[in-house]
Amino acid sequence: MPEIAPSRREVAAYGVLALPLAFGGLPLYIHAPDFFATERGVPLAVLGLALFWLRLFDAVVDSVAGWAGDRWPHSRGGLIITGAALLACGGAALFAPPALPVLIWFSLAMALASLGHSLISVNLMTLGGLWRREPDQKSRISAAREGFGLVGLILAVVLPSALQQLIGRQAALLALAAVLAVALLIALPIFRGWLASVRLQIAVPPDARPDWHALMPFYAVAALVLLSAAFPAALILMLVRDVLGAEALAGAFLLTYFATALPGAAVAGWLAGCIGGVPVWSAALILSMAGFAFAMMLGPGDVAAFFAICLATGFCFGADLVLPPAILSDRIEATSTQAAATRAYAALGFLTKLALALAGAVALALLQLAGFRPAQVNDTHSLQALLLLYAALPLVLRGVAVTALIFLHRKGEI
Repeated sequence: MPEIAPSRREVAAYGVLALPLAFGGLPLYIHAPDFFATERGVPLAVLGLALFWLRLFDAVVDSVAGWAGDRWPHSRGGLIITGAALLACGGAALFAPPALPVLIWFSLAMALASLGHSLISVNLMTLGGLWRREPDQKSRISAAREGFGLVGLILAVVLPSALQQLIGRQAALLALAAVLAVALLIALPIFRGWLASVRLQIAVPPDARPDWHALMPFYAVAALVLLSAAFPAALILMLVRDVLGAEALAGAFLLTYFATALPGAAVAGWLAGCIGGVPVWSAALILSMAGFAFAMMLGPGDVAAFFAICLATGFCFGADLVLPPAILSDRIEATSTQAAATRAYAALGFLTKLALALAGAVALALLQLAGFRPAQVNDTHSLQALLLLYAALPLVLRGVAVTALIFLHRKGEI
């Protein structure tokens, strides 16, 4: 007998926690590296190395969180609450005046916030994936969660840009941390009410583990896509300021990107319910490649062109958010390994953090080698290096990813 579809209120109660999660994540991955490079004077290569080890630590934490969630499934709610406290404290400390040497302070605050972010994200995705079995409902739940996340991203873009004009950059980022704490206090009781109302009766055999062999083709494609997204995420503020010469519009560009991802996520979720997630994801990847191809030609003052690129790639980003977790959920269902689902989702989180680690370390080190200096006058060679890392490398990675995705789907491995 088919399961009764969850109501909109139930889906919203589950997904609402993704809003503060995304709201708190944007400063960690976008604002913090640029802030410490420009305001605190940390050299790019040193910052890149620190970020590499921090992301690697974060990736290991994802795996541990996944193991703990599978081993003690009834503790997932407690792990999420612990993560919320750590994320709020780490986010506030990150932009506060350092009480220790700058690099040590940065590393400790980032580690604390990243640990909290991982505890929430891994368990939130797992609970959504285990809630319903039908592929169309999985896509709907994933789309709702990522929709709330996109709203959080949009708010995290708008608030610092608006507040920075009034109170300065550091104070604006500290205000962001205060808003994060309030948002978590509002969202957590709603989410806990949902968690108390659902029944996820999954026995946990002592030897339960994901079918890594069956999931490996999906992870390989996901890793390429995540790496292709990590490079522009690490470099977008530098591109806007140092290539386009439009630092004042950085918030508007990010807002355009994330706001366009909202309908992109909705359309991707709806289409996936009709024709399947893999064909929709393949089409979105191909469309995003066109955006990166045009980005390679950007130069000073190309504001309108970059807005158009943000519209196209932002729409596709909605599919990148919604479809991989839904496809992974289908693969877990197909291999009957729901008892080890948290570790399977943690592996996806591990790949996300590993991609960010590699992109940050490689991009910042290569930029310093090319003579690039953020927020200073740069020659054509160093700016070209920035464009190649921002657009050309992601274009190649996505080309390989979509080719592999189509091939493996035809073989029935994704």
